[in-house]
Amino acid sequence: MVLKVGFIGAGGMARNHMKRISTMPNVEISAICDVAIEKAREAGRIYHASVYSDFHDMIDKEDLDAVWIAIPPFAHSDEVEYAAERGVHCFIEKPIALTLEKAREMERAAKKYKIKTMVGYHWRQSQPIRRGKDLLAREGGPIGLVAGFWWGGIAGGPDHWWRRRELSGGQVLEQTTHIFDLCRFLAGEVKRVYAEFATILNADEPNFTVEDVSVVTLRFRSGAVGFVTGTSGAKPNGGFVGLRLFARNLQLNIDGTDRICVFKDRERLEFTSIGDPVYDEDKKFLDAISMDLPTETPISEGVKSLEISIAAIKSAETGRTIELPLPVS
Repeated sequence: MVLKVGFIGAGGMARNHMKRISTMPNVEISAICDVAIEKAREAGRIYHASVYSDFHDMIDKEDLDAVWIAIPPFAHSDEVEYAAERGVHCFIEKPIALTLEKAREMERAAKKYKIKTMVGYHWRQSQPIRRGKDLLAREGGPIGLVAGFWWGGIAGGPDHWWRRRELSGGQVLEQTTHIFDLCRFLAGEVKRVYAEFATILNADEPNFTVEDVSVVTLRFRSGAVGFVTGTSGAKPNGGFVGLRLFARNLQLNIDGTDRICVFKDRERLEFTSIGDPVYDEDKKFLDAISMDLPTETPISEGVKSLEISIAAIKSAETGRTIELPLPVS
């Protein structure tokens, strides 16, 4: 059985998925859609796929098994709902929406029409991180502190959507969500959130309306405490993205997706990998479709990780601690 897939979006992250999927057996990139039609045409020539500027037309005209939705947060409309109603499974890049209300609409549609979904939190597929999670579950004991970091630069040039809050939602929603999701993956659900944001380091950049420094404190349901810091003001060689976790019996130092150190009382273990977490998540989603298996990171997980970002934004705006889960409107 050959699975036919389509793409909604033909930008950088979509191309990353296309490149990997094109190497897999029994799958065909059949159609590519982008509102910037030249992007779709360029990718269509590479993968010999049909090209569209409207995803509704693509889903109606193509016999697709699944779509990869890889578009900016502001661009989400009814992709999941439209695909779900027609029985088309959906892989959705993070963050799945700008608002929690929209994310929950998407989740309801997926549940109603019983499609398979997977959200692109690829850190969960890191082989070293998964080994660390297994050790933590077997030997770690109670978790006390989780410390996360997303220290990078500004994404894109002066006209890029990322630097405008109404389009990206800000760094905490668009990038740091990976670290929130990793916190949940390792330490469980979050009970409450308190956050402070500021725009200082890049305040004179053109069209820059998002936070460039942030600190988000987390209280987990387990009782553990945590913080996640973010900035887009890191220097070219000064960035760091990772996590530190302290449990009673061990400590995890996660440096990106390809390296983790585990410290015990008198032992130090290091796990590295040259594996490809994005390839792995794509392959697992396709396997879930072809073998009728549950997916590891369904849309419900995307909603919960988005909820932490939304709570952090609300806290930074109001100066209040925000309890989770957020009310359903």
